[in-house]
Amino acid sequence: MTLAGDQAVGFWGHKRIRTILYDPQQVLSRGQDHAYCNLPLAASTTTVASNLSPLLDKVSEKRLGATVSRLAQAPRHPSTSPAGHAASQHIVTEALREAGLHVSRQPFASGALKGVNLLARQEGSGHRLPPLLVTAHYDTVPGSPGADDNASSIAALLECARVLFTTRLPRRVEYAAFDLEELQVTGEGLLGSSAYVRQAGKGYAAVFNLEMVGYTSGPGTQRFPPGFQALFSDVHRWAAARDFRGDSLVIVCQGASAPWAARFQAAAGAHVPDLPVVVLALPPGTPVPSDVFRSDHAVFWAAGIPAVLLTDTANFRNPHYHTPADRPDTLDYQFLERVTRALVATVAIHAGLGE
Repeated sequence: MTLAGDQAVGFWGHKRIRTILYDPQQVLSRGQDHAYCNLPLAASTTTVASNLSPLLDKVSEKRLGATVSRLAQAPRHPSTSPAGHAASQHIVTEALREAGLHVSRQPFASGALKGVNLLARQEGSGHRLPPLLVTAHYDTVPGSPGADDNASSIAALLECARVLFTTRLPRRVEYAAFDLEELQVTGEGLLGSSAYVRQAGKGYAAVFNLEMVGYTSGPGTQRFPPGFQALFSDVHRWAAARDFRGDSLVIVCQGASAPWAARFQAAAGAHVPDLPVVVLALPPGTPVPSDVFRSDHAVFWAAGIPAVLLTDTANFRNPHYHTPADRPDTLDYQFLERVTRALVATVAIHAGLGE
């Protein structure tokens, strides 16, 4: 996850930002009265349950852990750790190929900086449907093996691709492992996703961007940036009632991406009820926290493409963020498995499983 100096840890703006809390035990009872947005829960959330259960059972905590361990053997920064960076490209490429997908490389450059995005897709039977896109970056900052940031997300992406390729889907599902998300010596970041959006156009129904989804912590460990309590008082009260435990998945959305956060929320509630989820919805035109722009989803927002950020909140929970201590043995693989199951459920439902 990119951290842009002091500006990346402060909140600004005077208007209240609309938020919604997710209680996995209540989501199904809310139905069309869902406070998050005026969107009925997808009928297919329940009608495809019989098809989803065997699919979700294919998600493997052991495989997720093995992928994180392989990726996080060494830092993956292209300049300071070129061998680790190249090895991670090989790991991602081979995993996607073993799942049955064709992988293409998208080289790009920004001045003297060069990177490679790794792309794959599962074709759908309904060719006119706009595709869904699942994304995560695979590079790290110098010196960090990046188990949570962002091997956890790459592992979830690869597992999602592997599981979904075993079933027929009407809607095409695409995958992008981005390079050079982290800040470079030039002060630039989000370079891989920027190059991708320039070439890919705006034809996506939705983008699910994974950014650090493997770390949990106990009571008193969930922190917030300055000003968060004033802007997100309901979220802060919810966190306080849970003793500020760092064990939830946070979904950040705005504008056209808000319905997709609600859809993810509904799918998680129906199929992964033991995963706590908090959704932060940022209304268009409202000054927003600078932290919400710290990953590749922000590039899609700028291009007008619906995108949601899925995160464990990075440095506001994980003390190993951007350090050599961000190792595989610090992660919660049961949590990572639950996040991956929720991702698979959401994508499968809205790619038309069972239609």
